[in-house]
Amino acid sequence: MKGPWGVLLIGLLVFLFVIAPPARAARPDLGPITITPTSPLPNSTVTSQTPTISASFSDTVSTVNPNLVFLYVDGFNVTPTDSVNATPFSVTYQPPSILPLNIGADNATVYVTDLAGNTASFEWNFTVNPNATSAPNPFGGIKPTTILLYLGIAGAISGAAVGGYILFLKQTTRFTFRRYFATHPVKRQYFDLYLPLVAAFIFIVVALDWVYTTPNPPPYAFDLVFVVAVFIALTAFGIDSRREMLRIRAYERAFSQFLFEMADAMRGGIDPAKAIVELSKTQSNILARHLRIAADGIRMGRPFDVVLRDLVLPMKSHLISRYAGLVADATAAGGETATVVYRAAKDMDDFVKIEEEREKQLLLPVAVIYIAFGVLMAVLFALLFIAPDLGTLDVSFLNIGNPLANGGAAGATVPHLTFATLKERFFELMLINALGTGAIIGAFTEGRARYGILHSLGLVAGTAIAFILIFP
Repeated sequence: MKGPWGVLLIGLLVFLFVIAPPARAARPDLGPITITPTSPLPNSTVTSQTPTISASFSDTVSTVNPNLVFLYVDGFNVTPTDSVNATPFSVTYQPPSILPLNIGADNATVYVTDLAGNTASFEWNFTVNPNATSAPNPFGGIKPTTILLYLGIAGAISGAAVGGYILFLKQTTRFTFRRYFATHPVKRQYFDLYLPLVAAFIFIVVALDWVYTTPNPPPYAFDLVFVVAVFIALTAFGIDSRREMLRIRAYERAFSQFLFEMADAMRGGIDPAKAIVELSKTQSNILARHLRIAADGIRMGRPFDVVLRDLVLPMKSHLISRYAGLVADATAAGGETATVVYRAAKDMDDFVKIEEEREKQLLLPVAVIYIAFGVLMAVLFALLFIAPDLGTLDVSFLNIGNPLANGGAAGATVPHLTFATLKERFFELMLINALGTGAIIGAFTEGRARYGILHSLGLVAGTAIAFILIFP
């Protein structure tokens, strides 16, 4: 299989085979029973000396026997106590306040047996540190409703000031909205960029306050707030940018055809201005409205070169503006104008075809960029799968540490990130990479980073879904 689909297939195979081996290595027990610790997470730190200790089970051939579920905490069998609740699907233990866990390193071990006689066990470590501090709430002492109230008051004051100014204009200059917006059209950016940015800011304020005030927020809650905010802020702008790009391409194809038709009319003895008037009666493509406006300008006596330059301004295409300027200058200078218009039409048509062919050829490099992104995510997933096994890695042989009085070096004391923190950092890394990769695709294929916003949003969504599904 050749072409971009073949490259995508190879990338998918690489992704699967890179992820699969670490996934198997994470659980050497390949039996039918799978044990997953849910609280505390492996290698995590908790502040309470009586944290809830729990694990869930899944069995592919039978059902776990709750009477044969045993939980050991720091080497002691706590199963007979009333604080243990065992079911065919999970076990939960809440240490009583009179038997708190030791401060420092602790561990829990679960042993289970199903009705078919299969057994499995899983042990994980965690740390109890009452002095550990959580991330401070940046909105401490400030309620989101207060912020929204202040924003509403500021908006009301601004609206009153603008309303008073409009009343003043109506009394002094006979101001009307219809006349104003006829000469000052509202830019699309207000609706597809500025307003969404304001909405995203308000969402961040409210959502972060909820995250910091909720005792046990969902995994990735902090990062998902910004993911949703990015979608709120950029989705409309990304869609509009994509539509603008497609609209410019349609304008370029239609304008090159228009130049061909105008050259044929001029060869038949029709002057350029008359050609625009005649062509405006027959055009039904994307240029139809613009040609009708240009024809009205010709009938009002405006010069052809001015009408032609005004015709192409709303199209926002540098290619069209360049060839329209060439035709306008040629008609103003006189001579064999029909030949110049025909050559301009031919060159522009060739250029448009080259651009279309280039876009098709760029599908393969874009597919390679997507594959590179997938491979990077696969590598990070592989690291996360083996991360719990690296918690006891001894690197003292590197002689890293505080210098001793005799010039030597103490054994290294390396602070380890908890598994939950490591997941969050990798998740944030991939989100930043997703935004940058989309911008690179837009700049690489279309010459502007904003044309890659939809690519960025797609990669961000894929990253979030992959992390949530694989590392819930």
